[in-house]
Amino acid sequence: MKGFIDSEMTEKEIMLFKALCDCKSDSFDDSLLAYCTPEVLGQLFYNRMAGIACETLRRHGLLSEPDREFRNSLKCAFEQSRRMTDDFLKCVEYVSYILSGTGAKVALLKGAVLCAVYPRGCRTSNDIDILVSPENIGVISDLLTANGFRQGNIRGGEFVAATRREIIESRMLRGETVPFIKKIGFPYMEYLELDINYSLDYKNGDGKVLSEMLAKSGERSFGELWIPTLEKNDFIIHLCCHLHKEATTYPWVKMHRDMSLYKYADIYTCCSGMSDSDARKLFERAYELGAEKQCAFAVLQTDELFGISSKELTVLAARALEDDSVALHRVISPADGRVFEYSTHDITKRLFMKNRARDLKEV
Repeated sequence: MKGFIDSEMTEKEIMLFKALCDCKSDSFDDSLLAYCTPEVLGQLFYNRMAGIACETLRRHGLLSEPDREFRNSLKCAFEQSRRMTDDFLKCVEYVSYILSGTGAKVALLKGAVLCAVYPRGCRTSNDIDILVSPENIGVISDLLTANGFRQGNIRGGEFVAATRREIIESRMLRGETVPFIKKIGFPYMEYLELDINYSLDYKNGDGKVLSEMLAKSGERSFGELWIPTLEKNDFIIHLCCHLHKEATTYPWVKMHRDMSLYKYADIYTCCSGMSDSDARKLFERAYELGAEKQCAFAVLQTDELFGISSKELTVLAARALEDDSVALHRVISPADGRVFEYSTHDITKRLFMKNRARDLKEV
């Protein structure tokens, strides 16, 4: 366990929090359950980890041990998450089916796949991210429109159509379309939202890399569900790049959306049980794609928070950043090019800060 102390939570509370969020560990220190405080519970919900915490306690036979309010809050969150996931995976199956008719290479990303990887109730998602080549945007858009999707956003629980200007600006500035939305009326999912991405988080406009990733993509089996997605290493690399972009971009820090723990839990889950050979193949692919530094950033921060079992993976990550001593602590403002560095280098302590932006100093 790495060193960490925060003014809002005691060291024991943080140890409990991290233990509850570790869905892969074979052991659990039940003495930590004496620290099931409202602060711990609040952090679990804030970081979207309540479902995983409930499953962790259940798996270790400890679900009856916390006090009633703590226990029942986690159980309710898990049950709601399980039902949401059931609805969401129906949507994933539906989208996978209609996209198969285009003949275009597409890959579902992030939660659309991870909800099928975690035990039901541990991971939720509100939308489906799809990676496509820029030349296929038109055919995909036409297909979705023909199947009842419209471009816009949900505001106040109601659909609001996007303006032509919003549609154009989204494509030009963010490398994605305005969401495609369809009202489906499921008990736990009123609307289905699709986000079409046609550039990568770390290489905007690099069509060659995107094409390479899509070329290796294909349908993968998750139980009875078949999902078109990226090859396993490319999937992990994309997760790492997405985390890196949000964790190192100043506006995301200001919005406090830069270090949600579920993003690190996704990488931890995907890398659990990785052999030395698998770790080397992952970084070989990352170097091929020019994403080794982004992967290293995500792996090393995840190791600080969870403790990745593959030492080879962390060694390779450290090697990729050996010429950049502050890579884990740098934040950039894309709008004006300003560069910041965190004063606090302890990743866990930083996670629990109420206002991380105040810890940044311009360099």
